[in-house]
Amino acid sequence: MYTLMKITAFTILLVSLFHSFSFSQSGNPKKQWEQLTNGSGSERIEAAKILILYYQSESVDSLRIVGETLFFYGIDNHYQPAIEFGKITLAEFYVMIGRINDGIVMAKGLLPHLQERGDMKLLSYVCRIIASGYRKLDDGNSSMLWAKKAIAYTRDDPESTDKTEGMISLAEAYLLQNKEKLAIETFNSHISKAVKAKNYRGLSTAYARLGDIYRISQKFDLAEKYFKLSYEMGQKTNLTSPKAHALNNLAIVYFEKGDTLNARIHFQKALVLREAVNDVKSISESYYNLGDYYFYMDHYASALDWYQKSVDLAKSHSLLKEEKDGLLAMAQVYKQLHQFEESASYLEKALTVSSDLKLQQNADDEDLTNLQHEIWRTDFEQHKATEIKQESSFRFYLLLMIVIALVITVILLFIRLKKSN
Repeated sequence: MYTLMKITAFTILLVSLFHSFSFSQSGNPKKQWEQLTNGSGSERIEAAKILILYYQSESVDSLRIVGETLFFYGIDNHYQPAIEFGKITLAEFYVMIGRINDGIVMAKGLLPHLQERGDMKLLSYVCRIIASGYRKLDDGNSSMLWAKKAIAYTRDDPESTDKTEGMISLAEAYLLQNKEKLAIETFNSHISKAVKAKNYRGLSTAYARLGDIYRISQKFDLAEKYFKLSYEMGQKTNLTSPKAHALNNLAIVYFEKGDTLNARIHFQKALVLREAVNDVKSISESYYNLGDYYFYMDHYASALDWYQKSVDLAKSHSLLKEEKDGLLAMAQVYKQLHQFEESASYLEKALTVSSDLKLQQNADDEDLTNLQHEIWRTDFEQHKATEIKQESSFRFYLLLMIVIALVITVILLFIRLKKSN
């Protein structure tokens, strides 16, 4: 059940990076895009912060567009804060899509300027991105180091009203080191602070992770309690993903407890949420989840129907990974039914899609590499232009000083000659 069910607890985890900014019920992505593309420099940065929060859980690929838009605006208008925050956004994007080392390198490259300026808030933010990257690389020690740095920057920031930044990253590092007790204590400490700050998104994340810990250890009553709390906090945001993930997690808990009716109801509730916002990728995953549900109930005909829905939707929107997963699941069902010819047919289809997926990933990698090279080239050109400008200014002032010295020398000589006469 755990291996096949697409309960994206990892996706829930990623929201922990960004809970330092508040995103209220009134958040309007359309309005923020208008600000990002047509506002002043500071307005564009503030719009980007809000869009990052939204797209981080609702549409990860859009983070790249936000980062590029802000970065190149900064370059064109010689506005360093936009360049900086654009690169932070792109570093985060690289970590989230799996180009982890690229993201870590880009994030670390930003630290000297932020330290020089003493921007504690952004330093904490960048450290959390780096901690997340090392966690994804299963490097518990490095993840712990950067999570603690994130917390330290927040603690030293007098402007920070929400002292929870970095705490979820630290809790995750403890889990990576198999220190479950410390992880639970850190999550609870985060919760106590987040309640005071009314940080509902951070609360939804922390409750979800506690629920996941107890679900894995088969303490299902505790898991149910925390997933319900995660859902309640998710309802106080304008985001769909935290609520849908909480419902999916509850469905798994109910299934494990033998309450199959409640399990199906919660899978269907998650589907309704995703359909309401036309989140195609997540809808496909919900179809897949329902297929899993019927598969484990030994209702193979219904399982095939839901898997087929997942495949059809994924195929119509070029979601190759979801299409491949659905085809593999259908092959498994036919194998279970001892219909080996049909099983082999779906395995062949999955193999074809897998080849297409690899080609797409290679093309995406090349595109992202080109973007990274463009950023490096632009940074280099900007740095050289600054150096040339500084050098030209130095030469100008040096020449001016020489001219002034010559003028003064001539005047003094003239005065001396006049006195001699």
